Formats: sequence, C-alpha cells, structure tokens
Amino acid sequence: MIEILRGSYIEVISIKNLLENSNIQVFIANESMSTIQPWSISSGGVAPAILKVQENEYEKATKIMDNYNKGEYSLDI
Repeated sequence: MIEILRGSYIEVISIKNLLENSNIQVFIANESMSTIQPWSISSGGVAPAILKVQENEYEKATKIMDNYNKGEYSLDI
C-alpha cells in the first residue's frame, strides 16, 4: 500500500469516505493512536493518522484528492 495522506484523524476520515465512495479501498495506519491521543495529532506530528491506498488505485485516488483540494467536492452535511 502507498501512503497518500498524513493528517488529523478527522481530515483522514473525510478523505477516506470520499475515496471509498469512489470504490477505492483504503487503510488507516495509526487509527487507534489518533483517536486515543488526539491532542498529539497534527499533520506530520507525533502520531498522525496515515491514509494508504493500493498501488493500482494510487493515480485514481490522487486525482480525486486533487479535485477535492480544488473545491470540486463538498463534505458538508
């Protein structure tokens, strides 16, 4: 699996949901630590949540994330 994002648990979960809705399998490393000790989490911090995707889905996932960063997706409820 390839790392695609490091960040807070909330940020990683938001992107995870976006990718899963596009049928991309994801894995979150440090998920437990980022929920137990959220005060120590920051992008690249002590124990960030790390989102990973399969190598064969990396290109599709990065395109979706780029579009999200450009404002083409909304995660508002």
